[in-house]
Amino acid sequence: MKTFLKYFFTGLGGYILGIITVIAIVGGLISSLSGGFNFGKAEQTELKSGSVLHLKLVGNVAERSEANPLNELIGEATGAPMAEAIGLNAIRNGLKKAASDPMISAIYLDCGMYEGGLATAEEIRSALLAFKKSNKPVFAYGTIFTETGYYIATAADQIYMHPQGMIDFNGLSSRFVMYKGLFDKLGVDFQVFRAGKYKSAVEPYIQKELSDNNKDQIKRYIELLYRYQIKNIALARKLDQNQLWEKALSGSIQLPADAVNAQLIDGLAYQDQQSYKQLNKKGRVQFDDEKLYSFTSYAKDVDPYAYSENKIAVIYAVGEIVPGKQDPYSGIGSETFIASLKKARKDKSIKAIVIRVNSPGGSALASDEIAREIELCKKEKPLIASYGDVSASGGYYLSCVADSIVALPNTITGSIGVFALLTDVSELFSNKLGLTYETVDLGSMSAGFRPDRPLNEMESAYMQRMIDSIYHDFLSIVSRGRKLSRTAVENLAQGHVYTAEDAKELGLVDILGGLDRAILAAARKAKIKEYRVVELPKKEDALSKLLNGDKSSDEQAEKIALKLGISVRQFKDFQNLIKLTGPQTYFPLSVEFR
Repeated sequence: MKTFLKYFFTGLGGYILGIITVIAIVGGLISSLSGGFNFGKAEQTELKSGSVLHLKLVGNVAERSEANPLNELIGEATGAPMAEAIGLNAIRNGLKKAASDPMISAIYLDCGMYEGGLATAEEIRSALLAFKKSNKPVFAYGTIFTETGYYIATAADQIYMHPQGMIDFNGLSSRFVMYKGLFDKLGVDFQVFRAGKYKSAVEPYIQKELSDNNKDQIKRYIELLYRYQIKNIALARKLDQNQLWEKALSGSIQLPADAVNAQLIDGLAYQDQQSYKQLNKKGRVQFDDEKLYSFTSYAKDVDPYAYSENKIAVIYAVGEIVPGKQDPYSGIGSETFIASLKKARKDKSIKAIVIRVNSPGGSALASDEIAREIELCKKEKPLIASYGDVSASGGYYLSCVADSIVALPNTITGSIGVFALLTDVSELFSNKLGLTYETVDLGSMSAGFRPDRPLNEMESAYMQRMIDSIYHDFLSIVSRGRKLSRTAVENLAQGHVYTAEDAKELGLVDILGGLDRAILAAARKAKIKEYRVVELPKKEDALSKLLNGDKSSDEQAEKIALKLGISVRQFKDFQNLIKLTGPQTYFPLSVEFR
């Protein structure tokens, strides 16, 4: 079957290449006939003196940019570049370059529809604030502002919005989808084994309501996250923090006029009326539509570092942790990630390593395999961990042995605990499908863990013993990596989830800051002043990705979920449920911040 699929996709790749060749020819003809006609593109196609970069953020922002190979090739063929999603790495690098680029005069920010993680928003906002130190302005305009989209916008000198727009400014909530009722109707039950009273990843599958312990910890961390956000908004807008908190929680900011009256935004305007004029009034920049240039195009493949023989490797660990090989854009495969670590360890030009972790966890076995390789790397060169939106459970397991841990205040971390979720579909099989199973056993446990019946007493005891053993190892590695007593780790573990601010107080995190701060810490520990940054694993070129038929799991999940009429997050919950093989160190991704 695998051989068939290999030849099928190879043939499909050739077929697609044939189509692209035709597109290239037709595109060339159209281009020559049109005399370079701009196909309705609103922004300039060439960078000019005084250019204003248009940074548009919609939906989620990934850690790294990943070009769609079809878009890239069709764009080159037709001369009409296709829109690409921009990653956090390109945003950071692009803003660094733009700050010193004499061709760039300002940033026009359209981030109202941002719906990504809180720590990612913090990284983007910090990069914009750093850009402003070059004495170049940032102007934000939006028709709709999400809670985190508005937070990013407060880095701008001025914020304007559409007169009939919408702004979400009413606090954070954490929403979970509970699947217990659905599985009851299907005749599916789950047997749960866990270590840690706060280990809540299994609750949506076995309960219709969250436990009191879980509710308490969720309320704690979303309040800390929002207080941090309100504090920074108040500083940026020169407002009273306590009053701003009350306005948000009372829901008094409902209409655009309310936002103006509360001084959250500077005014209401149609984009063609006022947006560019406001920047002109500052006297530092003059521009119009003709000077707008796509930030995505500008930041593509930017390297803001000067050439140096010394390198610091940033190795990305993003997504769920699984054993074996995995596309690094859609998860953390232990073999794939370890290969990148070994490459960095053996490369003498790489003086230090930063692992960028944005993961809710996953396989306990895979997490342990990676942690072992990190300890080996650390013996040869400095290794710093940098946390993104989430570095919890397995994400914390694999990285807690780093020399130092750097996390943003609104990073979610901790969740030191273990669970196993075994499916019992006996009712579904017998009562609804009419299926029965007969097994002849040679030993008391020779039949293994079967989904057609619940575990017996001996099997249940074995599973709990295994979970307890892995939890013991988890506590030991945290104790060793963080240089904390076993008792101290036991007290702060139990699957408890923390913000990085709390985690720092508890000794689970060393420094509050973003990826730049982690890179600086790595350089200092390596005792180097000049260096450049290389990212691992390296991107595949567009042609290789096309021939490999590669698509990220997020992209696939989004398309399938849309067809089924359910949310992408719910669909990914079911995907993850299928992948839960063996004991898991996992933080529930089903949580949504609203």
